[in-house]
Amino acid sequence: MTKSTHQILYVILFVLLAVLYFIQFSTSSNTENITAIEKELTIQPLNEGILNIAFVNSDTVSKYYEFAKKIQKTLTIKRSEAEGQIKSKYFAYETLVQEFEKASPIMGDREKMEKAQKIRLLEQEIMQVEQQLSEQVSRQELELTQSYIVKTNDYMQEIGKTIGYDYVMSYRVGGAMLLC
Repeated sequence: MTKSTHQILYVILFVLLAVLYFIQFSTSSNTENITAIEKELTIQPLNEGILNIAFVNSDTVSKYYEFAKKIQKTLTIKRSEAEGQIKSKYFAYETLVQEFEKASPIMGDREKMEKAQKIRLLEQEIMQVEQQLSEQVSRQELELTQSYIVKTNDYMQEIGKTIGYDYVMSYRVGGAMLLC
């Protein structure tokens, strides 16, 4: 086929497509559906039912809210305590390893095996304690954070209703907008 034949076929296909498009969207059933939907919907102008919406910066709330400061302090103390426990275990482990390395040339095979076993057990214990403390601190952090969110949400709703707002929105710099 030649180039002009292809062009003629494309024009015919384009015309047929346009006709099908027109037929599809000009039927009376579509207009009936649209009018039925319009009858069911009631649209109120904005000036009749004004919504009062307040925005609260979550970063500012957490900065000045004493409960948030208390939570941060509690979490910092818990993390420090956990780190202290782990550091003391590591110190005991390092001391034991150093003693083993110093004394190993003069130890017998049985004594070396016993000390090596003791070092491995202490190493496993440290890993278990580290994992347990990490899980415990994470669990406490989650509980305190949830408590903070619930208390803040309840307070914001109470204040919003008292002042006369229909919605109190919360936003955080770089975060999504949330409905409180």
